[in-house]
Amino acid sequence: MLFLSCMDRKKDYTYLHALCLSALIFFVVFLKLGSFQMRWWDESMFAVNTYEMMHNGHYFSPHFNGAPDICNTKPPLTSWFQIISVKIFGYNEMALRLPSALAAAFSILILFLFIARRYDKMLAWISALVLLTSQGFITFHTARTADADSLLTFFLLIANLYFLKFLLDEKRTDVLLFFIFITLAFATKMYAALLFCPAYPVILLMQKKLKLFTLNIAFFSGILIFIFISAGMAYAREMAAPGYLNEVFFKDAGRVLHVVENHREATLFYLDNLFAYRFAAWFILLIAGVVLSFFTSSKTEKKLLISLSILSIVYLIIISASVTKLEWYDMPLFPLLSVMAAYPLFLLLKNFSFAGKPLSQKFCILFIVAIFAFPYYTIFNRSQGNTLPNGQKKLEANEAYLLKRGNEKMNLDGVKVYHKDYNGSLLFYKYKLAEKGQKIEICNTDNFSTNDKVLVCDDSLKALLNKTFECIIIDSYNNAQLMQLKAKREITPSN
Repeated sequence: MLFLSCMDRKKDYTYLHALCLSALIFFVVFLKLGSFQMRWWDESMFAVNTYEMMHNGHYFSPHFNGAPDICNTKPPLTSWFQIISVKIFGYNEMALRLPSALAAAFSILILFLFIARRYDKMLAWISALVLLTSQGFITFHTARTADADSLLTFFLLIANLYFLKFLLDEKRTDVLLFFIFITLAFATKMYAALLFCPAYPVILLMQKKLKLFTLNIAFFSGILIFIFISAGMAYAREMAAPGYLNEVFFKDAGRVLHVVENHREATLFYLDNLFAYRFAAWFILLIAGVVLSFFTSSKTEKKLLISLSILSIVYLIIISASVTKLEWYDMPLFPLLSVMAAYPLFLLLKNFSFAGKPLSQKFCILFIVAIFAFPYYTIFNRSQGNTLPNGQKKLEANEAYLLKRGNEKMNLDGVKVYHKDYNGSLLFYKYKLAEKGQKIEICNTDNFSTNDKVLVCDDSLKALLNKTFECIIIDSYNNAQLMQLKAKREITPSN
């Protein structure tokens, strides 16, 4: 990346370190990426948008089930990346999730390289390992699912690193690059790209660099690029789907003041989640890192940590003040929190001495391995286990069945899926099987005929089928059953 162009030319094996880190990333982020079913809601929504965009040619206006998708008001950049992946690997779970996984992996690597080149390799290693072992970063709806949040986090991280690089080097090209990546973040998830923005002038004022940042051609060029691309994408979509801008301004922007889709949570929702499970392993170290940032003797480290603290606190305040809350909205915080949580461990290893001698490099390596072995083992098991709460597992049983039997090369042609809820993930499997020449039908009524093969997982729908037909269960997986409908039952009149 360009922000590493100022690195020391001396051979220091930084990229060899990054290669070793890449191996650790692979087993958590990429391994068995397509091994679990397409999830409900956002992941399947993007999967359907991507498929229909490929086939209808509306590259600025995502469609869902043949109609413009007003529910997904996000710009189309995520779908564009997914289209590239699908063109290479085919229309499947892995290909659709790959852009998110790559974004998460590169976020870890770029954070490592920036800290290693600018500060210290040991701090870089600890920061990267904290990020890699954070449940809130490696989980559903983030690094390993086909949503927009991992790409948003990646672009915002690079924008923030260019901002920090400007504070250190005062190069105007960094201002322009900062705006380019803010624009890419906006093209991924719109307003969410701007949540760090109130922190930037605060940091610039504190470091007396506001004029230097704003009064130059790079700043105005960056503003123009952002406006031109953002407005252009919004205009193109409004032309393709009239009413889009109204939906964006009154629904998406309204998330701050109004509840959207019943996602109302307590004010401390995100902080509680960070403490309880999303950043639980490192939360105490995070608090210690924030406190130490005000007392460290290194001026460069102090500037870094205070800047990261301000960025994180401002972002956390904004998403906490918003009435609509979803747990993954905090994902862009994790790279910043990881550096702050890593700092106390770094200081301990750097300054601790034994018998008047500093700790050896071998001891530091063994210490880091000992600290991170169990968190890495835990996050590896989570990423490979893909464990769902029983309620969600039951709801998504049809999707799990279609994935498993499809992988086993079972012919599903002619199967009717009986379902009365959100059908985005079932649409994905309809499209996926169509690519293989198999046709399934999604039915929300019980207008079936004898000899139909019906896949159903909802207990009430099973009962309805058994009440209407004589049913034979010809296959099952978890709570999903594939039934062969035989003769209709005679309905006995009630007395």
